[in-house]
Amino acid sequence: MRYLKPTSVGEAADVLESSRGMILAGGTDLCVYMAEGVCFPETLIDVSGIDSMLGIQAVKPNGEVKMIRIGACTTIAEVAAAEALPTCLRQGARAVGSPQIRNLGTIGGNICNASPCGDTLTPLLALDARFVLRCVRGTRIVESEDFFTGPKQTVLDPNEILESIELPLASCARSSAFRMIGNRNGQAISQANAAVSLMMVDGRMSDVRVAVGSVAPVPLRLGKLERFLTGRRIEEVKLADIREPVLEGIRPIDDVRSSATYRQEVTIALVFDALTACVCQSPGEREGAGGC
Repeated sequence: MRYLKPTSVGEAADVLESSRGMILAGGTDLCVYMAEGVCFPETLIDVSGIDSMLGIQAVKPNGEVKMIRIGACTTIAEVAAAEALPTCLRQGARAVGSPQIRNLGTIGGNICNASPCGDTLTPLLALDARFVLRCVRGTRIVESEDFFTGPKQTVLDPNEILESIELPLASCARSSAFRMIGNRNGQAISQANAAVSLMMVDGRMSDVRVAVGSVAPVPLRLGKLERFLTGRRIEEVKLADIREPVLEGIRPIDDVRSSATYRQEVTIALVFDALTACVCQSPGEREGAGGC
């Protein structure tokens, strides 16, 4: 096995195109797969030192902030601690694995692993995130909602690299919250999770986004629920009111971590809790669980 460490995305794309290689960033998933014999890459292409794939920055064309850019090799721990990022994404990042995993694992790796229960994926959907993909033929941008095609499956071509994540400025201005539930307090894999972002206009919910995970083959948005909530005051919405639009949008299964029935019931509660947390946030609030 060869180990290569390119210094630019272009160089990494060239190597990926010409070799039967795999991208290595934090390695918290890939190293497990290799140890279990799931994959046998001829070449490991370590992109963890490429400057353009690191860090969080505001993109300011003409001096005005238009979006927040997150390099794909930015660690989960950095995302969790970044005050510039929306609350739901920080909360989702804090739910990933253990401190050791968060310090090594990357947000790009969490995205490309494409687990339906990934704790940064539902926040990214709720924030209208876009993924910048790079190969030798150029760059393309894919909406987060269109990126995931099945469990551990994405639209990423074999010779493409996830270079960065873009968060539109409008999505960063919305109140947001993330909720999950697992079998234990630490290093838990989500049995179900939910992320909500919205604006409050004259006491009514607007620009609502609701995403859920671990309840379908891919993390997904609940469009019917979003339409139901838009224009309503939070005091007009009861837990029972969201039951039907939540259940209509999800397809949970029975597995070793949970039953489908449990996932249905807990997803309704998680969405309602996240929704309430968003509404209770004061304008500009970025931190905390968002409880009233």
